[in-house]
Amino acid sequence: MLLNVNTGLIFWTVVTFLLLLLTLKKLAWSPILGALQEREKRIQEDLERAEKAREESERLLEEQRQMLQKARQEAQEIIERGRKAAEAARQELLAKSKEEAEQLLEKARREIELSRDKALEEIRNLAVELSLAAAQKVIRKELDPDEHRRLVEEALQEMRGLS
Repeated sequence: MLLNVNTGLIFWTVVTFLLLLLTLKKLAWSPILGALQEREKRIQEDLERAEKAREESERLLEEQRQMLQKARQEAQEIIERGRKAAEAARQELLAKSKEEAEQLLEKARREIELSRDKALEEIRNLAVELSLAAAQKVIRKELDPDEHRRLVEEALQEMRGLS
């Protein structure tokens, strides 16, 4: 019995199998394949979106790095300009201080020179008066003003010649 081949049964089994296969193909395989293709398409789109998002993230990260580098560079430039401005201001203050000190020193020199000239003039006048007084006592008489002037100028000339 096991070895008996029943052709009718084989025929109807093959026909039933083919009908079932056609029915499954129309009713099950198409929707299953469509769902698989749809799923594969969604996965592919998700992968593409993920790749684009990764590329965008890398681009934004690089932009941020460049902006950070640029900000650092600008900060360095600002600091350097500040240093230069401070140095220039310091140099300017030093120059002004030096100029003011020179002016004060020159003013003091002029005042000293004027005071010295004034003191010398007073000494000369005193010397003239003393000379006249001494001359009057020696001569015991008073000379006329022209004679006095001449004698004083001679005495001054002699004093200048000694110094």
